[in-house]
Order: sequence, then structure tokens, then C-alpha cells
Amino acid sequence: MKTKILLCALLLLALGTTSVQAKEARFPGVSLYGETLLAQINLYRQENGLNALRFDAGLNKLAQTHSFEMFQQKRMGHSNFNQRFERADSRLCVENVGWNYSNPLKMFDAWRLSRGHDENMLKEGINKAGISEVGDYVTFFACK
Repeated sequence: MKTKILLCALLLLALGTTSVQAKEARFPGVSLYGETLLAQINLYRQENGLNALRFDAGLNKLAQTHSFEMFQQKRMGHSNFNQRFERADSRLCVENVGWNYSNPLKMFDAWRLSRGHDENMLKEGINKAGISEVGDYVTFFACK
């Protein structure tokens, strides 16, 4: 119930801004979709005793590139994950991808109901993330 109340408050806040402000993200290169999705993931992590994730420009760029590649290929998957992992210069990274979820809360629910995706969102040790959607393709890429 707390989750739904917080989400309603976030959505009302977003809707209460002017149309120009609503299009601008608080984090460079991150859309309102991405901000809302990360807010939901962070709420879920905090409910499970984990730290919140912060946006990272480098990880966001990696997520954006992957979403764009999936969009171009019209195919969802984790191709080249190892390259993203190496470019992140981290010891630990996780990735969730999705397709055809126009609403970030529906995307979150789909991941929450999938064992592997849920484990990634609740991974201990990660502390930064990038989220990007291109067309109907979404990438969540988080690292230590």
C-alpha cells in the first residue's frame, strides 16, 4: 500500500509540472520513464533493506546504447553484456531488459514477477544504475 501511495505522489508531482518541465529529466540523459522506473526499483530495494541506487552517466550511456541496438534489431536480449560489463569497469553488474511496456510501473511489475529479474533488482552490492528506453525496448544496467 505504501508503494502505491508513493507512486501516486510521484506521478501527481510529475503531472503537476509544466509540460516543458515534464519533458526535462532531473538527471541528464534520463527520461521521466527512467526516473519513475528507478524510483520504483529503489523503493522496492529499500523495502527489502537494501541501499538505493543512483543514476550514473556512464551506465546510462551503456543502457542507452543497448536499448538502441535492440530497437534497431527489433530483438530483445542481452547480446554483448560482457562488453558492457567491461566498459563499466566494475566487479559486479546486472542487467534487465524489457520490451513493450509503455508504463514503467508495468515494466517493474513484470521484472518483479520474474525470478532472475527480481534477483537483479535486489542484488546486494550494486549502487549505481543506468536506465534507458528506446522505442519499446528498455535496459536497466546496474553495477557496483
